[in-house]
Amino acid sequence: MGAQQEQVIHDLISTFANGWPENLDKSMSYIAEDAVYQMVVPVTAPLHGRDAIRAEIQSMVDNYQSNRSEILAIGSSADGKYVFTERLDQALTDNGWLQIPVVAVFELNSDQKVSAWREYMDMGSIIKQQGLDVLTVLEGFDVLKG
Repeated sequence: MGAQQEQVIHDLISTFANGWPENLDKSMSYIAEDAVYQMVVPVTAPLHGRDAIRAEIQSMVDNYQSNRSEILAIGSSADGKYVFTERLDQALTDNGWLQIPVVAVFELNSDQKVSAWREYMDMGSIIKQQGLDVLTVLEGFDVLKG
């Protein structure tokens, strides 16, 4: 059990493997209508619904010239509901490629669509690569307040 679910996630990530897709339709076909996506747990708030997720990914497409995603490891829970990935994502900026090591947890529903997608990464490392002050940037995230 789990091989089919792992393939779904592999196929989803492959749509971002070597640059941004021409359009997001194929990428979004793997996402459930009522899915929840949290790009940086616990820094960013969860996004609810495929339309909100699509808008967030489109924002990344608009802000980064290109991207790459490489799956380093993939595994799943015994019941196949959860799929875990370790990846190296990269985003091209005016100053070169950002290196973004990321671990993600995906939940799949009975239709084999992603119903939840949570990503864990070191925001400090990403911010430093952009030549910015980590504390100044992180102060702007409401999730970290209070």
